[in-house]
Amino acid sequence: MTAGASARLTATAADLPEAVAAALVNPIPGTPAAVPAGGISWGTLSWGNPSDPPLLLVHGVTSNAAIWWRVGPALAAADRRVIAVDMPGHGAATAWLGRHRFTDTAAELAGFIRAAGLDRPDLVVVGHSWGAMVSAHLPIAGIRPASIVLIDPPCLSVDQLEALTHDSTEREYSTPDEARSAVRSANPAWSEGDVEAKARALVEFDAACVLAVLLRNGPWDAGMAGLRDPSAWGIPTWLIRGEWATGGFIPGAQVPAIEEQLGPGHVI
Repeated sequence: MTAGASARLTATAADLPEAVAAALVNPIPGTPAAVPAGGISWGTLSWGNPSDPPLLLVHGVTSNAAIWWRVGPALAAADRRVIAVDMPGHGAATAWLGRHRFTDTAAELAGFIRAAGLDRPDLVVVGHSWGAMVSAHLPIAGIRPASIVLIDPPCLSVDQLEALTHDSTEREYSTPDEARSAVRSANPAWSEGDVEAKARALVEFDAACVLAVLLRNGPWDAGMAGLRDPSAWGIPTWLIRGEWATGGFIPGAQVPAIEEQLGPGHVI
């Protein structure tokens, strides 16, 4: 791998442990629960043995905990207690307190983590998109996980973020059928399970919350500002990015600087 180039990994089900591959093929439903913290009733789905080390899954805008319907049980099969959470203004966590900054949401998520008994030295946090941006700010809120995994945290200008508000799979729908049709049309290769999970999320989020998150945080920097804070120093962090040409949120030109900050081999 050349300097500044992110690692490229490919895998098939045959490369996975048998139990993990089986969980991907036949995922079991998560167990729903609600955790009150900071004025929000946080909806959750969980998988795995409660005695296993915890792993928290944090979704992006216009999604919810159910978006991890296959990932959750697969990670649980790798001996993790997996908890997927509905973020404020999404899914069952219908309360949105009007705070939209990454640091604000990270502080709210930190309250959930403590209330759920997840503030442990063996906690792993995996965040996607907005969830990755928030996860990168958790150390500022006093949460120091064993490691943080950022999945495609956006590195986008304000204009690019504004364009997302017009995306057919990022807008609010009044009925599940309308949402399913839009998601299926935009993503013909998706499984019915993926379509259903996203469609359900698109009729459950608070539109004002999403607009504030997207339009009032300024340019998004893939979470690097949060990770530059001294509170995050020493926490192993990996970033998994999608290809820009196929809908990823990090332009290739930004990757070298991100890799320099995270360290060689930490951008995949």
